[in-house]
Order: sequence, then structure tokens, then C-alpha cells
Amino acid sequence: MDRLRHTSILFIAILFIGNFHTTYAQNGPPKHVQQAIQELKTFFTSNSDAAISSFIDQSIVPSEDVDQQQLAKRLRDIKTKINNRWKNVAIRPDSEGILLIFSDRNPIIHLKVILDQNGIYDLHFVDPPEPITFTKTNIGDVFGKLAAKGFSGVAYFQIDGDVLYKQGFGMANKSLDIANTTETIFAIGSRPIDFTKASIYLLEQQGTISQDDTIDQYFEDVPSDKQTMTIRHLMSGQSGLPDFFDTQDDWDPDLAWINHETAEQRILSEELLFEPGTDRRHSHAAFGLLAALVERVSGQSYVNFLDDYFFEPAGMNHTNEYGVAADHELKDFAVGYGSQSVGLPNIPPNWGPTSWLIKGSGGMYSTLGDLLKFYDFMRSGEVLDDEHHKPFEQPSVNLDGSVRGFELFSVYLSNGNQAYIFLNNPGDRQQMRTLFRAAEEFILNQKK
Repeated sequence: MDRLRHTSILFIAILFIGNFHTTYAQNGPPKHVQQAIQELKTFFTSNSDAAISSFIDQSIVPSEDVDQQQLAKRLRDIKTKINNRWKNVAIRPDSEGILLIFSDRNPIIHLKVILDQNGIYDLHFVDPPEPITFTKTNIGDVFGKLAAKGFSGVAYFQIDGDVLYKQGFGMANKSLDIANTTETIFAIGSRPIDFTKASIYLLEQQGTISQDDTIDQYFEDVPSDKQTMTIRHLMSGQSGLPDFFDTQDDWDPDLAWINHETAEQRILSEELLFEPGTDRRHSHAAFGLLAALVERVSGQSYVNFLDDYFFEPAGMNHTNEYGVAADHELKDFAVGYGSQSVGLPNIPPNWGPTSWLIKGSGGMYSTLGDLLKFYDFMRSGEVLDDEHHKPFEQPSVNLDGSVRGFELFSVYLSNGNQAYIFLNNPGDRQQMRTLFRAAEEFILNQKK
């Protein structure tokens, strides 16, 4: 799913729950995960011996293969090792449940919790990911070691105007023995959000719209709870719209086809999380509505608008929507080695036309070179005036991902220092997060 979009100057948006934090995106952990977290908190913060028996009875999914006495002993040993460290625990998603990271003092402890909607199946300690520290001279060595562990992608580091590293690593297509290069094409997750923002800035600059316009000036039959919603609310996370608007009838929450009109109807009929302008919550749906607005106001399709005003003038020849190969060949695309695969091989042209489930906030592919051209063009003053290109000059850290195996991380500072990491085989998720943090810290710590 093109479902990950974190934007911050501190790497990952953090949601606070009680006295611990989690790095789940947007809407927070699923309810069964929240329940498991509360049960774990009760277990680890209780000084009663009865807490172990209670935890087993209420939280652990029964198994005939598990000796209850041995399980109780193992849980007692885990509880002893944690030793009242719950006050500072990071909780991260894991492919089998969640990972608890106790980092308030040495040694740092990683505890994996295997769970699903039925409850908790197991807890066990795991080795922490290998630490990563970037310097100006070791970037190639770091990615060489990651490639040896199965990671693959493209990386770019620029400091003080000098390109320190620009290279592919690992395989783009294992079956064809094609290595990644700086020209390899990747799915880019939710990065098209920035294309949509640029479109709205340009339309406002042209005098066609104002960000302070309410959406009922552009859409018919807007429900009463959304009539105060403005374009600025949609752009800034203040719309109150939920993050996504797929339904149980959609075979895939990203790829199931719905058209422009259906998307508008679904979004406008969604129940709001809060009154527009009173809170802030990221919403992919908001950018879908903005993409629809671009089409209504410009009279062009969303992609044609991007082509005419941004992609072609910037010289971006390798950026397009899903389901479109254009002039590219199979060998030009990185294959996504993720938890879900669609098509053989698992590449964007094989995923069908971009659905309006993700239009405006996903559903596209690009290259390192094209994204560098896009942001340079946005900041150049050639297309956006001083007022409207300022947002692209602000410091940012973005992470955009997909369950089909693609991750795109970038960090940018106003002095021009920046880094990009594209992945088509993210490898170990915790190691991946360690990589992204190391890249962020390296860029943030560079001084002119």
C-alpha cells in the first residue's frame, strides 16, 4: 500500500499514548495492538507475582504445545530483565506484531511481541540492528555492507553543494541479474503529495483559486459539516477528513479501481474526525480531493497538468503513473521485494492504472534524477513565485513507502544539504529505520 507519509524535522512523526510512544503512522496502531500495548504495560509495571498468571490467562493465546510452567518462568525472566524500564519505551510496528525498544539506559533491549487480532502469541528478545554512523568518507562502505545483507536501492548524499555519494546498490531485478543504477525507476509511495501541493500553489499563483476558498465553491452537494472546509485545510492536514477512504469491497486499498466521481462522492460523504480547522491530522483523502480540484479547475487530467507545468519543463522523463510503461523497458524498473506482490514482475507498470483511491497522494513512479530535477525546479523561481516556492525551501524529512517493497526517504535542509535513499528491497525493518536515522543525523550535523 502507498500508505506511509511522515514529514518532520525529527524524522518520524510520534504519537504519544500514555507515557510511552509509538511510530505508527497517521491513525495510530490498530485497536488490537493498542489493547496489547495496554496489557503489556500492566504486566511490566505490576509488582505482583499474580501479574504473570493474569497476563497468561488474559493476554496470551492458548497453545497445547506450550508448557504453562515454562511459559511462566520465561515471562518472569523477561520481566526481571526489563526491570521497571517501561517509562521510556519506543513501540514500533513489526511484520509479526510490535517491537518494544527499551533505550533509557544500557544495554538497549529489543523485545519482539508476536500478536494478531486474537491476542499475544509470544514474547522474546531479539538482537538490536547493527548501528550505522555516516561520515563523509564511509558512505560507500555502509551501503556495500547493506547490499551484502540483501538491501537494494539507490542513495544520494549532497553536502555544501558537493555530491558525496550517488550510486545504486544491490539488485534491481534478481531474476534478470540487473543491478540498481542511478537511472533505475522506483515506485515512490506517497511522494506525489508534493506534486499535488505544487499544483495548488501554481493554480493560486495564476489567480484561479485561493487557498482560503471553501470547497463548496468547486464541488457540488457538499455536506453541511464540510462547507467551512477550505483548500488550505486540505493542504495542511486540518480538513478533518480520515486518512483513507477505501471500503471492504475494494479488493486492494490502493489498486482497486475507482474513478474520479466515485472518489469525490466517497470523500465528501466520509465522517469527519474533527471540525475543519480545529485540529491537525494527516489525510491522504484530502490530497485525493485536491487532485480532483486540479482537474475541475484546470480542465486537464491530473497527470497532464503535472506534465505540462512541471515534468516536461523540468526535464523529468521517467516519472509517470502506475500501469503506464511509456518508453521504458522492463529492465528500467526496480522490482519491489515486499510483503505483497502484484504482477510478474512486481513493478508499477504491472499494477494497472492509478486508482482514484490514491490519485494525488500516490500511484506514481520516478527516479532519483527526476526528483532532484523536480525540487530544483520548484525552488528555482522559474515556475513558482517567491511566495509559493517558499514551502519547498523549508527543512523537511520525508518517508514514503509501500507494502510492495518500495521505500523512499529524503532529508533536506535550507542550506541545500540533502540525502535520498530509494529502496526496492528494504531488508530488516529495524535495520532500515536505523539507516534512515543515521542519514538524517548525518545531514543535520553538517555545518557550512
